[in-house]
Amino acid sequence: MKLEKGASVKDIISFQVHRNIVNLYKKYFELTEDLLRDHKILLSKLQETTPDIESLDYFTDSRYDHIRKRILDSGNDCVREIEKALEFVDIKLKEDE
Repeated sequence: MKLEKGASVKDIISFQVHRNIVNLYKKYFELTEDLLRDHKILLSKLQETTPDIESLDYFTDSRYDHIRKRILDSGNDCVREIEKALEFVDIKLKEDE
């Protein structure tokens, strides 16, 4: 979404909300990547003492991809719901007196 010069107040609000939601799910991606990294560190430590480590690996690449997709879907659903709600809103600014 790109904000054009002279955009309406509603467009500005929509842009800012969308931008903040995108930033929120980027943070969720970072947290998920941190969890994946920590999980791999734990598995490598366990591998020293446990021969069948693959059976303990619950945070697989496919599980990571699934979580990432759910984060994106949730963020996109949120943006759509806000956009839908904004369709019914007419925003006017008070004039300076």
